[in-house]
Amino acid sequence: MIHFDIKSEGIEAIVAELEPSENQAKVALKRTLNKMAKWMSTRSVRGLSSELALTQKILRRRLKKSTIVQSDSGFSIRLFYGLNDIALIHLNPRQTQKGVTASKRKVDGAFISKRKNQVFKRTGKARLPIEKQVEIIKPQADAYLEGVEFNSVEFHEQFFKTLEHELKWQMKWMG
Repeated sequence: MIHFDIKSEGIEAIVAELEPSENQAKVALKRTLNKMAKWMSTRSVRGLSSELALTQKILRRRLKKSTIVQSDSGFSIRLFYGLNDIALIHLNPRQTQKGVTASKRKVDGAFISKRKNQVFKRTGKARLPIEKQVEIIKPQADAYLEGVEFNSVEFHEQFFKTLEHELKWQMKWMG
């Protein structure tokens, strides 16, 4: 879980400087949190993509829309990552003489089934049984998401910049 604490002093300083109404401040804060959720999802998908050697497109499809939850302690932004195994067929596989190459992954003895649209490998010497080939990403992705620092200084700067922009926009728009 990625955790950021935004100090209320910074928010209060911006609010004191601009002097918006209470309603304008609430709307601006909500819009800022939505934009920061999008900002966080973009940064995390970029990092995961390079860490897992996958395209961002595959990871973006697995990232579910964030929700913003308000509690007594403040607001929290929730991002959901689908970290189930990825079938090799989604990694643009190529049949080679030795097996299948999908992205940077090589599976000797595997084959692409056009009929089932999957990558399989025989588990024995006979024709059957066969096993679907997947790339396991959960352990590596969990380690990345828990261990990485999303540069909280950069997050705070972006948060306060966005909040100030939203407050000014709300004051101009709502009069």
